[in-house]
Amino acid sequence: MAGQAIVKLADREWAVDVATMPWELSQGLGGLSTLPAGTGMLFDLGWEQTIKVTTVPMLFPLDIVFLSEELVVTELYQKVGPGYIVTSQTPARYFLEVNAGELADQRLVFIGGL
Repeated sequence: MAGQAIVKLADREWAVDVATMPWELSQGLGGLSTLPAGTGMLFDLGWEQTIKVTTVPMLFPLDIVFLSEELVVTELYQKVGPGYIVTSQTPARYFLEVNAGELADQRLVFIGGL
């Protein structure tokens, strides 16, 4: 089962599941019909790398942000609809998925632990 954390970005925060296991990383939010506001999933790939995120199994649009090893925002993709593949342009270790419209392009600060 995924761990949990609180992620804060500027004046917004999300209660997230933290995906680290291979099955969690591949399942992600796929198959959910909705995502409650203020929640999401943080994916920890273990080291910095080029990341491909698929929204093929999604049923609603997402905001996706890629983060470096130091938890600095490297890229932000807003309102990504179902059926797309988003690839990070720079290596990242983490990515965060939340409901479309909930992310702002600012520095990420963790309140809860991984």
